[in-house]
Amino acid sequence: MIGRLRGTLLEVDGSGVVVECGGVGYAVSVPLSSLPAAPGGEVALFIHTAVREDAIQLFGFATRQEREVFRMLTTVQGVGPMTALAILSGLPLSELVSTVRRGEVKRLCGIPRVGKKTAERICLELKEKLLVPPGERPSSSAPASAGDALLDDALAALENLGYKSAPARAALESARRDSPDGPLEAWLRHALKTLSP
Repeated sequence: MIGRLRGTLLEVDGSGVVVECGGVGYAVSVPLSSLPAAPGGEVALFIHTAVREDAIQLFGFATRQEREVFRMLTTVQGVGPMTALAILSGLPLSELVSTVRRGEVKRLCGIPRVGKKTAERICLELKEKLLVPPGERPSSSAPASAGDALLDDALAALENLGYKSAPARAALESARRDSPDGPLEAWLRHALKTLSP
């Protein structure tokens, strides 16, 4: 399972990029928001790997939050990876989250590949899961706190253990409410208890 790619950007086209890592060129589909400007430089992408019977597809994102929203979108019936990619290309991430939270079905229907029923399902199923736009804080002028960085580290650790982003983040947020200053190990223990069946 590939979680992140860092390498030289070889090619850019309308639907994706080719990133060379260790002599291997990886074709990665990316939303417009993550599409690098020009080949030649170094690029780093958070990766979602989709495995089907006939293919393995890589989807790349500039931020972990963007990848998390992509994964949430694909949990909605009728939203496959390419539709989720189109949605992320159709609206900036913060606007997309706000649109879903407000239930603006008509605005989602303006995105290619998204019909009314699909838009309604997205709003219904994800409204409560996207309470705060990823990467944004209640005060946009305030810098991210040490606790936010700690939360990101803990989330990455849980993802590496195979837990899905949304429930892992919810468990960690609960742990942070109980112990706002950590430590990281305490948050992880709390989250693992919450996530265990």
